[in-house]
Amino acid sequence: MVATTSTMSPLPPELNEIVRGQLGRLPQLADELARLLSEKEEFYRRLEHSSPHELRKVCEVNLGRAFRAFLEAREVDVETARKTGRAQARLGIPISAALRAFRIAGTFAYERMLEHAVGPRQLTPEQLLSASATVWHIIDSFSDVIAEAYTEVATDSARYDNKARLALIDGLLDGRFTRPEEFEDAARVLRLPPEGPFVVVYAEPKPDDDRGLSGLVDPRSRAVWRRTTDGEVGVVPVERSADLRALRQALDAVALPVGVSPAVAGLRLLPAALRRARIARACLAPGETGAVGFGDRPVTTMVAGAPKLARELAKEVLKDLLALPEAEREPLLRTMQVWFAEHGSARDAAERLFVHPNTVRYRIRRVQELTGRDLTDPRGISELYLAVESVRLEP
Repeated sequence: MVATTSTMSPLPPELNEIVRGQLGRLPQLADELARLLSEKEEFYRRLEHSSPHELRKVCEVNLGRAFRAFLEAREVDVETARKTGRAQARLGIPISAALRAFRIAGTFAYERMLEHAVGPRQLTPEQLLSASATVWHIIDSFSDVIAEAYTEVATDSARYDNKARLALIDGLLDGRFTRPEEFEDAARVLRLPPEGPFVVVYAEPKPDDDRGLSGLVDPRSRAVWRRTTDGEVGVVPVERSADLRALRQALDAVALPVGVSPAVAGLRLLPAALRRARIARACLAPGETGAVGFGDRPVTTMVAGAPKLARELAKEVLKDLLALPEAEREPLLRTMQVWFAEHGSARDAAERLFVHPNTVRYRIRRVQELTGRDLTDPRGISELYLAVESVRLEP
């Protein structure tokens, strides 16, 4: 809001003369108003004690602008009131106290004018009514801009507070904090228990998903969430085993791929927990959803944790199989994946694949021939499982 240029009703000459007289007494009036405010409002009493010159200066400027608006029959210039309001908001003065202060100031100015509107220059009731309406119009103008100023400061503060929160979360997850006081400050601002325990959750929300995990997990969990360039990270306190169970149940139901770290004690261990949450997420193949905890699938976790090495080993173990035409290769790989998932049961794998169990057995024998691995040998089983998992997780 900027200073307006619309006009008010002109004052009668008698009142103009009184207002000019008040302008000549501005320093005295400012002193009186400052004392009055300090008597009426605790926050201004403190300001009077700490910065008396500043309070008098503000009183003098705003009284002067109000009296000049009277004389010139125009809207009061509220920019000084805006600056005053922003300064008071930053000082923590409640908006109710600031608005009362302007009402006190308006009443004070009106009463001082009435003190001089006696004797031979006494004003008529109509003139007094007009002057009263003008005073309250000015008070309303000041009150509106004060409210706007407080809203602006609150918006700026919220924006700054959010940036500060994000910076703290980034510092914790990136491992930039090392001193105990840094972790204590972060815990206080983010309202996290300093010692945990915590789990870190990592997911990749859909591009058009505004809520992500933060909109799905119980807000009472006191989780802290952060959107990154490649996904969403959550730091979730799990002070009781029931907390972790509730979190896993909530995450199991989401239509997103989610990785969950092991519980860690203390904010200092969050970077390591985040790495493990990312590895857990990588245990899900493209298109799979749900939550996987780090270590839920130990072999798959090893494959996801060292994907490049796992791919090299898979190519070595499966090289003859991978050399087949796609039409022959894909049924063999899919059969092995389902057979492992069904704990080596040809019958259960056949039901999932919609084929006869003998077809499953034939394909398994074919894989053994191509890879030279015997599925009755624990080492052969482990090597094939690792290789098949690596292929399954390939994008």
